[in-house]
Amino acid sequence: MSQQITVKLNPKRALVFLFTLVAVLVGMSIWGQRIKYFGVADIRGAWHEFLLDLLMSAFYLDAESNIPTFANALLLFIPALLLAAIGAWKSVVGDRFRFHWFALALIFLLLSFDEAAALHERLIKPMRAIAGAEGIFYFAWVIPGLAAAALFGLAFLMFFLHLETRFKILFFLSLAVYIGGVIGGEMVSGYFAANLGQKNFTYAVIASFEESVEMFGASLIIYSLLEYLRQSLPEGLTIRL
Repeated sequence: MSQQITVKLNPKRALVFLFTLVAVLVGMSIWGQRIKYFGVADIRGAWHEFLLDLLMSAFYLDAESNIPTFANALLLFIPALLLAAIGAWKSVVGDRFRFHWFALALIFLLLSFDEAAALHERLIKPMRAIAGAEGIFYFAWVIPGLAAAALFGLAFLMFFLHLETRFKILFFLSLAVYIGGVIGGEMVSGYFAANLGQKNFTYAVIASFEESVEMFGASLIIYSLLEYLRQSLPEGLTIRL
C-alpha cells in the first residue's frame, strides 16, 4: 500500500540554518589556523593535543577530506536532489524545459562528487605546465573552469530567459556568488599563494573566506530552488512511497 509524505517548505529557515553552519565552519577554520601558526598557551595532556590537532586539520576549509569538504559536497548534493524533483514534476506536466532541469541535477551531482574527491585539483599541475600559469592563475584549473562556466551560460541561456523575473534574479545572484567563490575566489587565493606561499596565517584566512563564499553561494542556490518549489507547489512537496 502506497503512502504519501508532504514536506512543507520553509526556504528562509533553511537559508538561516545553512548560513549559520557556514559561518561556524569559517570561524573554526580560522581559529584552528591561528592556533597552528601562533600556538596556544598551556597545552596539557594527550587529549588536549588531539583536540587541537583535530581543530587545525579537520576544520580547515582549504584542506581536503575533512568536515568542511563533506559539508560542501552535501551543499551541492542537495540542489541535485531538488533539481531532480523539479525535473520529475516538469516531466509529469510536459514542460518543454524538463530536460534542462534534469541536466542541471546531473551537473550538481557531478560537482558534489568532484568536491568530495577533489578531482579538479588534479588539473592544476598539467594546466600549469601547459600554460605556465602564475599569479591569479596559480591554481591553473581555473582556466578550463572559466571555459566551462562560459559554456554553461551559453547552454542554459534560453532556459534562463524563460524563467519568471523573480527567479531570473534569484538564480542569477545565487550562481554568481557560487561561481564567484569557486573561480573568482580561487584566483584571489592563487595570487596570494603565488606571492606568499600557502603555509602562513594570511593565506589560511584568505583561503577560508574564499571557500566560504562558495558555500554561501551553494546555500543561496538551495534557497532559490526551495522558493521555486514553494511558489510552484504551495501545498508542499508530496513524496509517494
